[in-house]
Amino acid sequence: MGLDPAINIGATFEAPTTPYGYNELAIAGGLRGGPVELVDCVSVPQQSIASAEVVIEGVILPGRREAEDQNTHSGHAMPEFPGYNGDANPALPVLKVTAITRRNPILQTLVGPGEEHVSLAGIPTEASIYNACAVALPGFVSEVYAHSAGGGKFLAVMKCLKRKPLDDGRVRQAALVALGTYSELKNLIMVDEDVDIFDTDDVLWAMTTRMQGDTDIVVIPGVSGHVLDPSQSPAYNPRLPARGVTAKTIYDATVPYRLRAEFARAQFRDVDPRPFAPDLGLEYPANT
Repeated sequence: MGLDPAINIGATFEAPTTPYGYNELAIAGGLRGGPVELVDCVSVPQQSIASAEVVIEGVILPGRREAEDQNTHSGHAMPEFPGYNGDANPALPVLKVTAITRRNPILQTLVGPGEEHVSLAGIPTEASIYNACAVALPGFVSEVYAHSAGGGKFLAVMKCLKRKPLDDGRVRQAALVALGTYSELKNLIMVDEDVDIFDTDDVLWAMTTRMQGDTDIVVIPGVSGHVLDPSQSPAYNPRLPARGVTAKTIYDATVPYRLRAEFARAQFRDVDPRPFAPDLGLEYPANT
């Protein structure tokens, strides 16, 4: 515990962005521009991250199991990324701690479903979708945002670059590529290149003015999703065969190519601040 941001980011990567068995410390090293230093543990034949502020060493006891909620008996575990308490596992392995080493520790941790947690979770989601679309539809999807409202996994916004009438169909093709690549994804919002995908107001504006519910919403029922979404259960929808099965939805909030001139955004000139604050030495672009 107590790790630098490069290691936290690297630890979030998973398949299909990185293959199973991939050493995520290589990603951290790439972000750092140098390798992550490891040291031998003091009580077990393993290695730990040298810069960690707290290292807990131990051995897993064979055949020993304990309920996850043994102290609260609430039936719940920790808060999870969708914003709800997860179900407690009735039988988890037990770690016997053999050593704790410390290095001037200031304990920092992540608690779901906070922004820090779900933003980290969204990084491999974005990478998986972007990489898959770059292969299937080169140059068509320019940006992907795994929105924090979806826990970094359930909701994504994709920016598409339309250049010809055929691209109206490529928008939904890109959405299908995304859904087929990242199985936990539930909802997709497709927008044009003039929309800021990181600005929720801008995305909702596009959905409000560039989308009609009866023609631009595509629902794909009965697809595998994620068990931590409480709506993905037969109790919520009896037509679902099991928990973790869901309907996936594509919201096409892009302008039809033939109508693009009618949907040009209102343009405003930048204000020259110099007459109003001459003493601040502000600069103003000469070509504005």
